[in-house]
Amino acid sequence: MANTIIPAELLESSGNNIKIGSTAGDSITDGTKNIAIGTDAGTAITTATENVAVGYAALTAATTGGNNIAIGKDALIALTTGNTNVAIGTDALTTNVAGDRNVAIGEQALQNMNPSGNVDTLNVAVGYNAMLATTTGVANTAVGALALDANTTASYNTAVGYNSLSANTTGTQNTALGTDAGKNITTGSYNITIGYKAGAHDVDITTGQQNTVIGAYADTGASDAIQVNIIGYNVTGAEGYTTVGVGTDDIRAAHGTASWGTVSDERVKKDIEDATVGLAFINDLRPVTFNYKNKGDLPENFRGYEEGSTEVYKNSKTQHGFIAQEVKAAIDKHNDIKDGFSMWDDDDPTSQQRVGETAVIPVLVKAVQELSAEIEELKNTKCKCQ
Repeated sequence: MANTIIPAELLESSGNNIKIGSTAGDSITDGTKNIAIGTDAGTAITTATENVAVGYAALTAATTGGNNIAIGKDALIALTTGNTNVAIGTDALTTNVAGDRNVAIGEQALQNMNPSGNVDTLNVAVGYNAMLATTTGVANTAVGALALDANTTASYNTAVGYNSLSANTTGTQNTALGTDAGKNITTGSYNITIGYKAGAHDVDITTGQQNTVIGAYADTGASDAIQVNIIGYNVTGAEGYTTVGVGTDDIRAAHGTASWGTVSDERVKKDIEDATVGLAFINDLRPVTFNYKNKGDLPENFRGYEEGSTEVYKNSKTQHGFIAQEVKAAIDKHNDIKDGFSMWDDDDPTSQQRVGETAVIPVLVKAVQELSAEIEELKNTKCKCQ
């Protein structure tokens, strides 16, 4: 069994200070409530108070800065007057001289932080090399190895996840959540990337601005994209659009419009035939007006059910629409309706039935064409009679 013996000449407790190690806290004059453990730990402290320095050369240059915690070799080694910093890990916050209220946890976390003067820089870096290159940026948060590690002067960025926002240098107000999320953004700002490799898959965002990318492998389609909104796994967006879906099964709408579109290119289709469903199906539909029930009156297995509730489900306005069960009955009457017709669906496991009104548009067009043909036929008949 190994034992560690601390020689009496290396242990001193005075003025509520604790000093253990060669030259640890050697310069303390009026400083109180300091703890210095390790060779050269807190060796320059004079009047500073309430510092904790544990490790070789931890807080070795601090003179008047107070309320700092440095644990690890060379942690906060250059700090002189900075206050309320936390550095845990070898070389954490090593160049910070006067910056206040930073947190660096991990080897080389915030290693190069060095603002001019005593200012609240308010950075948080947790993980190996997190915010390694940051010098004067403020109010950044990096959690994860290599998160924001190239960031220099940029501020107000949040990166959570391994390698997230790792290439960012001067881009500001970016948010990345997930491994490799937004990893190649360099100078782009105001971007949100959430999910594994979000914004960093086929085409990486680098200088793009004001993009929102939510979903693993989702990307904007251009490195300098502006105002692209994406929700869904492996979805590629387009500038000026909001795109939602999974992979190539997506819909998109131009910003400021209410119309959603999906890919309908002839080059992705085969077995194209004229549709035969038209006026007869439309005549089998019953448009209705209705109001929603109270939540307490819904079937118990439905989402939204609340026992005894008198709160109205959805809203209290009178609606125009269809009854899903009636739509299903109309569909079942027409054998020429194909299995991809999406006007009706049920919602497992609750068996709630849904109606997609926009799916009926091609049928309405066919119905109008049939009516138009009938009108033309009547016109021709009238002409012959004359």
